Amino acid sequence: MKQLRIYTLKSKIAALEYFQHHWMKHLSSLPKFGIAVNDVYLGADDNADKVMAIVSYPAESDAKALDRKYMQSDEFKGDMAGFDLSNIISVEEFWISERLF
Repeated sequence: MKQLRIYTLKSKIAALEYFQHHWMKHLSSLPKFGIAVNDVYLGADDNADKVMAIVSYPAESDAKALDRKYMQSDEFKGDMAGFDLSNIISVEEFWISERLF
C-alpha cells in the first residue's frame, strides 16, 4: 500500500528546513515502524511551501496505527527536535495503487 502525503507549511523557509533536515532523519526512523520512504520532494515556484512524500506500508497493515505508533515514539520526537510543528498547516493523504512506469 502506497500513500502520497502532501505537507503544506507556513512558508518556503519552513518547508525547506523540514525537507532538508527533518525528512532526512525520517529516512532512517520510519522503516523501524514498517513504513518505507519511496520518494520525498520539495515543491517549486508557487508550491515551494510544500513537501511531498511517497511512503509504503506493509500489505494488510493498519497504516493509521503505524503512523500513531511512530508519532508517539522517541524516534519521531528526535527527528522533529528543534522544529516548530505549528509550521505544518496541513497534511493531505492520498492512497495510490499502480504506477504506469
